[in-house]
Amino acid sequence: MKQPNIVILLMDTMRRDAISPYNESISTPAIKKLASESVVYDAVSPSSWTLPSHVSLFTGKYPSEHGIHESYNVKTNELVMGMNQGKIGLPSPTIAEFLRVKGYNTFGISANAQISSFTRMDAGFSVFVDITKKDEALNEAVSYGRTRGEILVNLAKQGKVGDIFELYRKSKQRVRLSENYPVDKGGNWITWLLNRVSIETPFFIFINMMEMHDPYPSDAKYVPNQFHMNDLFGISKIDGKLMKKIRKEYFEQSSIADQYVGRIINFLKNVYDDTLIILTSDHGQALKEKNYYGHGIYLYDELVRVPLVVKYPKGIKPERNGLISLVNIYEMLKGAAEGVYELRNDEFVISETYGIQDSLNGIAIDDKTRKEYDVPRKAIFKDGYKLVVNGSTGAVEEFTLNEMALSIEDKAYGDLVNELHLYKGNEKFMLP
Repeated sequence: MKQPNIVILLMDTMRRDAISPYNESISTPAIKKLASESVVYDAVSPSSWTLPSHVSLFTGKYPSEHGIHESYNVKTNELVMGMNQGKIGLPSPTIAEFLRVKGYNTFGISANAQISSFTRMDAGFSVFVDITKKDEALNEAVSYGRTRGEILVNLAKQGKVGDIFELYRKSKQRVRLSENYPVDKGGNWITWLLNRVSIETPFFIFINMMEMHDPYPSDAKYVPNQFHMNDLFGISKIDGKLMKKIRKEYFEQSSIADQYVGRIINFLKNVYDDTLIILTSDHGQALKEKNYYGHGIYLYDELVRVPLVVKYPKGIKPERNGLISLVNIYEMLKGAAEGVYELRNDEFVISETYGIQDSLNGIAIDDKTRKEYDVPRKAIFKDGYKLVVNGSTGAVEEFTLNEMALSIEDKAYGDLVNELHLYKGNEKFMLP
């Protein structure tokens, strides 16, 4: 049995209506072409921000099961430091660990500092490149008296892949990550590097690209969490004209992301037929459709309904399933490594948050206001229904059928509440 190459191309913060398979008014030709050769799924992310969603993708567990998520007392900084210090660990085996044991060459490249070797998200990867990592101790480009590009190309010709990635990591700080930031957020370096290395098959490549993530040109001068939180709490509201520009810029970013997808597909052209390609996102972005800008905290469709485009190896034609949770990609990839292609759709899927994920330092809110927002929330999706419950008060925050609001008198309400209770009281927290 020939094992397929596997590529997860995760477009961080991309909501599904930002690409043409889900929104024909958007022009993303490379993604549209990939979708024409793929199965396009209806998918839900297990959370509305980066860390818990990625851990779920890597381990096949919901945030309530793996425990790597925010709480009232634990925010992003505490999680990141806990992971770095080994106080918090990913459930094993991760998908990279599993595939490496199965003989795969495993490579990770991330433009997101939360998904990095610092947080030990590199478990199972033979090589993991953090393009945000700072290391100013060495600068080979200067010491050798050559340009970085010349050195990398020479190493590539010699087949020294490990040296390439190490040099790349250490010397990249000499120049700006992008001369066009915040339009380009690392995709230029990711695709430049990919197209100059040769990775032996079978390979598993995970890529996190940040082009869709804030900031955007119009809000790049602001401190992100303060900008978002001050608006949410009414401390300093975002001007309507500014928000309109930000919204426009967000959707314009999809064309930048699409160009990089095209370059990655070009990198795969010689092994395309033998490669399983998964294009998805960890979460979306709320653009004040419901008076909230950013991601995390809530479980609005703009935040958790994500794209999922799967290009199967040639000759594999699975049926299109119903609603898919990203947690099921884990088992699907384990099966694919052994020649079985099944992306399971469950009777219902869950999405979870556990409060505000960012630090509230510098945000002038009182305890009463904080307790209104900084609460756990759970969403359940089933047969077109969606129910979101406030885990602190028990209040219903959303109850819809095909995005149309319903009364809790609807007969489906009781069934959905009962299924949500399967998770209540069993939540796992990694730090007190």
